[in-house]
Amino acid sequence: MESSLGQRISYYRKKAGLLQKELAVAVGVSSQTLSYYESDKNDPPTAILVKLAEVLNITSDKLLGLDRLNPPVVYRSRNEYTLLRALRVLNNLGQERALEYISDLSELSKYTAKK
Repeated sequence: MESSLGQRISYYRKKAGLLQKELAVAVGVSSQTLSYYESDKNDPPTAILVKLAEVLNITSDKLLGLDRLNPPVVYRSRNEYTLLRALRVLNNLGQERALEYISDLSELSKYTAKK
């Protein structure tokens, strides 16, 4: 079940051991305003979202519930990381060409990993 923005603000506030009033003061809003955010009656403006994330020591993606959409990438080796970085600097044509080279290499037993 997905949580709302207000539920996430409340969760991370409690996890940080802060009262509503303490968090409200830290981000520069009234306690009532923070209460409205936590109950999803109002959405905080972008500047307040940034302050909330900073005070709660979390990323804005986590606060917005976006971190689950982009899980962290785990690289198996330094070469895998380097290949991905190199691929990202290429335009579409360059990426297609690189994929052709990799496809050609993967067909040669000399270059394939042992299973």
